[in-house]
Amino acid sequence: MTGNLLILAVLIRLLIMPFYFHPDIKTYNFQASFLKQGVLDIYSYLEKNKDRFPIKEEFVYFPLTYFFLGGYQILISPILGPNFTNWLSDASAKSVETIGIYRYLFLLKLPYLFLDILTGFLLTLFFTSRQQKRKAFIFWLFNPFSIILIYIYSNVDIIPVVLLVLSLYLVKKEKFISSALLLGVAAGFKAFPLLLLPFLIMFGRTAKEKLLILFTALATFTLIVFPFLGQDAFQKSTLISGLTTRIVSSGLNIGFGEMLLPAIIALSALFFYTSMTQKGEIYEYWLLAFLLIFSSIHFHIQWLLWIAPLLVILSIEKPQFTKPMLILILLIFSIPLLYQDSYMTVGLFNAISPLFSSLPTPATILQKVYDPYAFSSILHSMLLGGSLIFGWRLRNLR
Repeated sequence: MTGNLLILAVLIRLLIMPFYFHPDIKTYNFQASFLKQGVLDIYSYLEKNKDRFPIKEEFVYFPLTYFFLGGYQILISPILGPNFTNWLSDASAKSVETIGIYRYLFLLKLPYLFLDILTGFLLTLFFTSRQQKRKAFIFWLFNPFSIILIYIYSNVDIIPVVLLVLSLYLVKKEKFISSALLLGVAAGFKAFPLLLLPFLIMFGRTAKEKLLILFTALATFTLIVFPFLGQDAFQKSTLISGLTTRIVSSGLNIGFGEMLLPAIIALSALFFYTSMTQKGEIYEYWLLAFLLIFSSIHFHIQWLLWIAPLLVILSIEKPQFTKPMLILILLIFSIPLLYQDSYMTVGLFNAISPLFSSLPTPATILQKVYDPYAFSSILHSMLLGGSLIFGWRLRNLR
């Protein structure tokens, strides 16, 4: 039965992969393509040659993402065909009409498929009963949110998310140092796993082990980025970029150049509260940490993948929280759809037909009757209120 479900899940993904186009997949694969030319420091290379490239965005990810994507392109270059590089370099709207685009999208998303299925198998390891394992497998493979995030929005975050799930499993096995090592490796793809490090440190059984957890994660991450630390281009495009530092980018001005930062306040409150109470499951802390971050800053829809595996575990271990969590997820998912960005909605279908780009976005439709920014603010405020109550109940209902 599980085999049939796996086949069905794979078929659903195979049918989706070629037909949905988000420009991010083209941008970061254009940048990663320079590994084939022997470029190791992509950050400095892009800065020095920006004027002659059609796609001028900086590479915003950490080094392991570049080497993973670039290495994969080298591996499959014989089947990508001679026109693939030209397609990557085409920054015009006409690029969605390129012959072969379905093949390119399918092949570029193919590693996501393997990592996605691997995540499903890893989630079964968290449970002992056959019924719970099967539920975990089904909940992951057939929930629409992760399918949309990975294959429609072309979410490269699936790479660190797999490492995050494996790190979480090692906590379950009380292998905290190994778990910290994987957090450091995951941060070498994208920095967000480091936000979870304080909650992992709480699980250290002795002061020495806590220090080892901290040192292992930070040392691993530092070793990965060390060759690039001295480069101004790396610092500007990745280390201190708007994406990496968004958590401290806005707040309440209290005078004399100081600000109160909502995301930091929320995470600090969660950390101190949980450190003074009886420990629960670490996935609860990680889930609440992400919910508070999403509630207090402007977030990207692709970030929702960070919490997807945690929701699977929660829905099986504490099914009474499934309905309120679903409401919060719908709120989180709705907010980015109101951004004035066609590639949040109608633009995703441009590879099927460029005519979709002429359709109005939800924000365009909504603004005829109400300010979409005001409505988005209402939803975001509801998300914060709901997350606070959800977190309080989750930590106090035993």
